[in-house]
Amino acid sequence: MVNFEQGPIRPPSEAGSLLVRVSRNCPWNRCAFCSVYKGSKFSLRAPAEVIADLDEMKEFYGDAVRTVFLQDANPLLTRPDDLIRIVEAVRERFPNAGRITAYARSHTLARRKVEDLERIRQAGLDRIHVGMESGCDAVLKLICKGVTRAEQIEGGRRAKQAGFDLSEYVMPGLGGRALTDAHAEDSAAALVEIQPDFVRLRTTAVIPGTPLFEMQEKGEFEPLTELELVKEIRGFLSGLRGLTTRLESDHILNLLMELRGDLPGDLDELIGVCDQFLNLDDRLKLKFILARRMGWTGTLKHIDTPALDREIDRIVSELKKKGVDPEEVFRELRTHMV
Repeated sequence: MVNFEQGPIRPPSEAGSLLVRVSRNCPWNRCAFCSVYKGSKFSLRAPAEVIADLDEMKEFYGDAVRTVFLQDANPLLTRPDDLIRIVEAVRERFPNAGRITAYARSHTLARRKVEDLERIRQAGLDRIHVGMESGCDAVLKLICKGVTRAEQIEGGRRAKQAGFDLSEYVMPGLGGRALTDAHAEDSAAALVEIQPDFVRLRTTAVIPGTPLFEMQEKGEFEPLTELELVKEIRGFLSGLRGLTTRLESDHILNLLMELRGDLPGDLDELIGVCDQFLNLDDRLKLKFILARRMGWTGTLKHIDTPALDREIDRIVSELKKKGVDPEEVFRELRTHMV
């Protein structure tokens, strides 16, 4: 039996981290694409309560902890002195932890004094993950993100100025077909202004029960096809010239998992990965997408696996008999990967 509290999610890169719940749920909780915290009330946990959890965790895990992630959606809303107390307690109990990381909203970072952010950084919080999602005001309004492009940039700059490693998430496809070009161009331009340490791709999935799903049902949001998503990502990458960062495609929702590299050095190679997919004939495109979405292959390098051909042909034949558009299948499969 364990006696400490943990929240529902963490970034893929924090899969091996100790999860420490500093706040509960999300203070905004209105993003149209998100289903995680709907119906749940936000609250900040008292430092003493979090530290009591840390004592329980120390007894349970001992010295095995190597990285720590502070939950839930926005622990940076905690009063700076209280958050410093919590971070210092983490460092005291887990001295072998090489990294402490947290989510933060750019809206919050843009309003935090840089001096307070610096104190939190000096206490031992190393890295911040920000769900930027888009750097386009029209997209941010569409998805009810509760932040502007200018605030995204200001929040990111303050985090960098305070000395944090900054990881920014971008969601390909979030603007739908109507805003795809603006989403790609404005998001890339915003990141060039912020200069984060990491840019992480997370493809949009329209989840039943979310406002975005309702918009799709009403015809107010038209999702991109797999081909259009890759074209958008290519345009996004082309706008990243002038950015020094690490690009990661570290979520199962992404079609092209090999889009990983250090910019600017690897940028042309990564654009080339998009071109490699876009230049495939239609049959190979369909084969690869099905294989990826079914979890049968990881990268374009494995596209010529003969063992896949018979099964892929069988599935395609079944879809044709039933009159089912493969894109509907792909969208359905993505909803199960969130």
